[in-house]
Amino acid sequence: MPVLDGLAATRRITADPALADVKVIMLTTFELDEYVFEAIRSGASGFLVKDTEPEELLRAVRAVVHGDALLSLRA
Repeated sequence: MPVLDGLAATRRITADPALADVKVIMLTTFELDEYVFEAIRSGASGFLVKDTEPEELLRAVRAVVHGDALLSLRA
């Protein structure tokens, strides 16, 4: 992302009262525990790696829409 990284963008989105109904699912190449924890602290409702299968991505979107959180990491 040319201006902000995903964590900074997530913090901006989740801090904006006008976007209170918006949920963020992080889609990233970073699989580090610290990054996952920071994403959640920043307000992300989900965290997926970029090679997530389409079915799992759809399941994540549906889960977050229904108010659930989703974390998916590959070892």
